[in-house]
Amino acid sequence: MAAGIINTSVVWKDAFQVVGEKIRFTPSKDVPPSENEITRLWPRFNERVGEIGHVAGGAYGLSLFGPECVPGGPFDYMAAVSVSEADRLPEGMTADFFPGGLYCVVTRQGVIDEIGTAFRYFWEEWLPQSGYAYRNGVEVEYYDERYYGNDNPESVMELWIPIRPANEIPLRNRVGGAFIHVTDLRRAAEWYSLLFGLPVREERLNEGPVYWFDMPGTHLILDSDAANGESPARPRFMLDALDIDAAYRYLQEKAEPLSEPERHGQLAFLNFRDPDGNTLMACWSGEPDTDSVLQGNSPILPRIGGVFVDVKDMRSAAGWYSELLGLPLDEQNADDPVYSVPVTRGAALLLDRNRYLNGDDFTELLYLETEDFEAALAYVREHGFQLAGEPKHFHDLSEFALLDPDGNRIVVAQMKG
Repeated sequence: MAAGIINTSVVWKDAFQVVGEKIRFTPSKDVPPSENEITRLWPRFNERVGEIGHVAGGAYGLSLFGPECVPGGPFDYMAAVSVSEADRLPEGMTADFFPGGLYCVVTRQGVIDEIGTAFRYFWEEWLPQSGYAYRNGVEVEYYDERYYGNDNPESVMELWIPIRPANEIPLRNRVGGAFIHVTDLRRAAEWYSLLFGLPVREERLNEGPVYWFDMPGTHLILDSDAANGESPARPRFMLDALDIDAAYRYLQEKAEPLSEPERHGQLAFLNFRDPDGNTLMACWSGEPDTDSVLQGNSPILPRIGGVFVDVKDMRSAAGWYSELLGLPLDEQNADDPVYSVPVTRGAALLLDRNRYLNGDDFTELLYLETEDFEAALAYVREHGFQLAGEPKHFHDLSEFALLDPDGNRIVVAQMKG
């Protein structure tokens, strides 16, 4: 390993938002990093960090390479801090949002003028033998309390460089839609519409065996299974497929496909099983991926916070889903009763061992979000929804479960903090 390199790892970084000051930077071999415009930017920015609200973490140096950028050419650089909200911007500053993605994290120690060693290590040593390829995205310098200054040889910083699997995986780590299987489509549509305080869309009840809610990130699909024969597969949710034929070949190697792809115009899908017997769907759509902003008259938001997958051996299941989606396994959390598989956006993908550990005879399909737990609880009681047990309160959330007319168990939760 190159001098000054402490560690290299592959991690998933969730979507993040920053506020900071941006400049256009032109690299020069004649000017060392300790004397360039980026170094002069940081003291100006550090003096004004106190003007930024909702700061949520360390400092970020962000290199933004647009499509017009060429190696060695000018690019945008931003000195910034992570924020939980960007509702007000100090004068001369800007906000930026970056989607989740895979990164190679190179942790280095040394003075700033030696930073080039870390980049050469990444490009010349690590990347060629890693099984990954560089992807377009933001390059991140992360500074925290370990960084003592540009001239201090004990300073530690992290370089987050965007990567992807060298062999493209035809499945996205995103839950495009969550299924709830019902026997009476109209009854279910009316029940869930009332839950969200939304009107029933009559035209959707006349368009086939499903009724759907265009929720942000992950749609909710009520499926009557009327078109699925006597033994419907009943998938829990769908994963987005980049190419359905490539996904089918891939799943023949990684999982248990239950059929060849079905094609219906601009839609193609197939069902498959995971090692615990859960049925899932891979789905490709030729239509634009759009989300509606639903405004309901209910404290229960028309938004899916997460979908659950019942598993028995968490480490094995977490490893399987991570490999399936080309993600690193989070070793620290791989033995927890709930494991969150990283997703690009939409509902969280939650592997849940609690049903197995508790010997429960039920499953929980998903959880819906509320920003006012007591108001949500009062709403369901007022409208006669059936509660499944008593509300529960934990250190990080409060929740209650409902039973829909078909006995499907749905959780409503408010996160704390």
